[in-house]
Amino acid sequence: MYQRIFKDIFSLRPEKNDSRYAWIDYAKGIAIVLVVYRHLAYGLVARGVSLPKEVLATNDMLYSFRMPLFFLLSGFFFSRSVAKRGAVSFGISKINTLLYPYILWAIIQISLQIFFSDYSNAERSGRDFLNILLQPRTLDQLWYLFALFNVTMLYLLTSLLIKEKKGWQLVTGLLLLGVAPYVRSHSALYDIALHYIYFAIGDITAGYFFRGQTQQQLSNPVNLLVLTPVFCALQWYYLYHQQMNLYLLMLIALNGCLFVIMLASWLAKLQKLQFLSVTGHYSLYIYLLHITVFAALRAMLLSIGITNGIVLLLICIPSAILLSIIAYRLLVKIGCSFLFTGKFGISRSNGKIMTHSFI
Repeated sequence: MYQRIFKDIFSLRPEKNDSRYAWIDYAKGIAIVLVVYRHLAYGLVARGVSLPKEVLATNDMLYSFRMPLFFLLSGFFFSRSVAKRGAVSFGISKINTLLYPYILWAIIQISLQIFFSDYSNAERSGRDFLNILLQPRTLDQLWYLFALFNVTMLYLLTSLLIKEKKGWQLVTGLLLLGVAPYVRSHSALYDIALHYIYFAIGDITAGYFFRGQTQQQLSNPVNLLVLTPVFCALQWYYLYHQQMNLYLLMLIALNGCLFVIMLASWLAKLQKLQFLSVTGHYSLYIYLLHITVFAALRAMLLSIGITNGIVLLLICIPSAILLSIIAYRLLVKIGCSFLFTGKFGISRSNGKIMTHSFI
């Protein structure tokens, strides 16, 4: 029995789900690898480890589209999820899968940073618990979950008001983008204003992206090759103009999102680099766990004398991703799934509260 449990935990095979789109997981996998890359690189720098300027510049150059891509991908599934579950059940599912783990892991992370202050890059105090709802951007990587929850709930509310007139969602998103610079000091509001447009575009274009003909075009390597120089040029421009107008940034970010989706579609078609698909499947749990895993890993490696920044980065990126997946599977196996999904709900089956996936 223990051998079977051990094998199940370390196999890293995603749960069977025929309804999932492989290219979605590939796209999320690419995005979460870039997210981990950024967090770990700057985590090393904050700890006094030097990294070549090219490593940090590449990180910055690819920053424009990472988080917009997650909002876009989430928007793809909005309408079909609401139609399937109903507005109330959908809202509760987002409390379970976004708000609940955000608040829980923010409390855990702040507590660990206070307790292990000698090993943490962040200086935390009891006041930081208030920032969970007030200033989520101050809590390292976790702000994204709160932002996605807030954007989703606002989008759900506006959808109920405007019904099928989705063009107004684009208008709302563009207006909010114009407001964003004025609420920058209030990060909870800023993140809604900044990312609403990408969620709206995802919802509105979902039908197009899920068509078989569109997928054939997206997975065509010739089309990917044509887009590549445009993508590279725009990311290079972004590297040297990061304080640009948000509407111009939106166009660059959308180009980056399209490039990643095309790359993901091509890889999914060829079934190559399947570790990206696995990584994308577990992207939420990697997002929650990788900072804590990295902090422990970094402390261990530094203590045994490994101080070269490139070596640390090459070890820590795959290790943080792999160990986050293993930790998640282990915790679920021993009955700690409550760490990742809330139990709030009105829909029950066989006496169990129904929960829902990240997207």
